Amino acid sequence: MDKHKKMEKLLRDYGYPEKAIPRLMQEISTMNYDRVEKLILPYNDFTANRT
Repeated sequence: MDKHKKMEKLLRDYGYPEKAIPRLMQEISTMNYDRVEKLILPYNDFTANRT
């Protein structure tokens, strides 16, 4: 699996909305996979406790 597909899968596995994935991929496309994996949080984790 190439880097691009691995990052897309990571975002989907973390629960990011499908509509947000193309924009996020543009932002993280220059980073390596290990850095992305360390930087992003599961979607529900960072949206929790917001009103």
